[in-house]
Amino acid sequence: MGYYNVICFLDDNNIVKHFDYCHISSVDKTFDWNKYIGQEITNFLNIDLNNNSGYFTLNSLFFWYLKVNNAMGKGSILYITKGNDNSRIYEEVLDCIPDAVQIFDQNGYLLFCNKASEKIEKTNRLNIVGKHLMDIYDLNEDYSTILTTIKTQKPVVNRCDHFKAKNGEFITTMNTGKPLFIENNLVGAVGLCQDSSVFELRKEGNEIFEKYLSEKNIQNISNKKKYYKFRFYKFDDLIGEDVNYQESISLARHVAERDCSVLIYGETGTGKELFAQSIHSASDRKDKEFVAINCAAIPENLIEGILFGTEKGSFTGSTDRMGLFEQADGGTLFLDEINSMDIHMQSKLLRVLQEKKFKRVGGLNDIYCDTRIISSTNEEPLFAVGNNKIRKDLFYRLSTVTITIPPLRERKGDIDILTKYFTKKLSWNYLKQDTEVSDEVFSLFKRYDWPGNIRELLHVLEYCFNTMTGNVIQVNHLPKYLYGDHVIYKELIPKMELKDIMDQYEKEVIRRAMKRCNNNVTNAADELGIMRQSLQYRIKKYNL
Repeated sequence: MGYYNVICFLDDNNIVKHFDYCHISSVDKTFDWNKYIGQEITNFLNIDLNNNSGYFTLNSLFFWYLKVNNAMGKGSILYITKGNDNSRIYEEVLDCIPDAVQIFDQNGYLLFCNKASEKIEKTNRLNIVGKHLMDIYDLNEDYSTILTTIKTQKPVVNRCDHFKAKNGEFITTMNTGKPLFIENNLVGAVGLCQDSSVFELRKEGNEIFEKYLSEKNIQNISNKKKYYKFRFYKFDDLIGEDVNYQESISLARHVAERDCSVLIYGETGTGKELFAQSIHSASDRKDKEFVAINCAAIPENLIEGILFGTEKGSFTGSTDRMGLFEQADGGTLFLDEINSMDIHMQSKLLRVLQEKKFKRVGGLNDIYCDTRIISSTNEEPLFAVGNNKIRKDLFYRLSTVTITIPPLRERKGDIDILTKYFTKKLSWNYLKQDTEVSDEVFSLFKRYDWPGNIRELLHVLEYCFNTMTGNVIQVNHLPKYLYGDHVIYKELIPKMELKDIMDQYEKEVIRRAMKRCNNNVTNAADELGIMRQSLQYRIKKYNL
């Protein structure tokens, strides 16, 4: 079978002008490209021309494309390539493997899966190729092997997943994810998936092999390589050069080697869980589980069962279920926003921490646990204690060491660093390489207060990548709340006397009222609730 190299010339309106061909078999044209001349390219190809590269399917065939500007004139050129014979050979080889093999792009869209995927996951691959992973499986993206691999750009080895397929059937698998790089740039990930049938097959094979070794009197010397589960974030993933931020990281590194409890204080979005994961990854418990729970997100009547587990029959509909303390045995349990936990539940938690044992809800037997506790609060700890949001005795138990993460507004020097870091990462995720940020945006970012901290900065940049055209982020690409008329930046309230600050504020309010009323003084005065003469006086006073 031949292979296609098609060059498609488009005008400024993305209308196909003509096609050229290179290395295309004259006897292998399964369809005629020329019939699309005169049509808009997106009428027959499902592609996003805002992206400079990507893929599409046509007549059940898979193609990659690269878009470049036409150096000889207006419009653009699409270079379209179809896989050659080797691609088919590779697919046939992968179809012979009993493990499910799935290849995803860097955004989580499925590019390929082998026949074993159909068998293990009870689906037809023709129905899922090209779809996003979250549209194929009903699972939590935070615990998806592939999405974790893409997010961290690191392998995830031997993770057990129990999830529901779109047909409603529950599936249990052992998964491994590996990131795929080309010239040190992430281009996707490959997932290897095994179910019970694969383990049975390998068990049978191992028995045959052991029997052969025994009969031949061959000593079986195995290289027992130890595989560790993926350990989430590490200290190297914490970005920032601010002195106070680096002091917090240094303290966290120091206590990671100890086994003491740690309380992390930081506003929402400062990265408290990243610190907790980094401490765990650098500790002697790194080969055990890291389990996290957001105490603010769990209803009061459910959190006890989630933490300690339940026994069947303890209440209507209850089942034997392991709690988070059992799951984290030997590892780390992260209690996020502990200040949101019910005060009575805190007393039960304190007892467990003191005695290192607990009972499941409805259970009679003590369960002993060896679990390191890392907790966090989004308000000042002593303030939370004083307002009875954290029990004083529990606070002392949890805060052997307290680590404070400074908010982003106190890390002005890190805003540029974080912006460049996220922009580079998102450039590859959204196939918008070489995206830059304008000086005006950098300046605005430094003036803005960032109440949502690093998380808000990341979401703002993601908004830009989803809405912008071109490869330079300008102010008008930002969410309007960052630069709209309702924003009064901090530079309007510098270190000044109160009278001058009030004058600045009054001037800005009047200016906006006049703008809304199309400079009609009477209407603006009515809106502001003052006399027309009074408004005229202030307009003259402020030279508006």
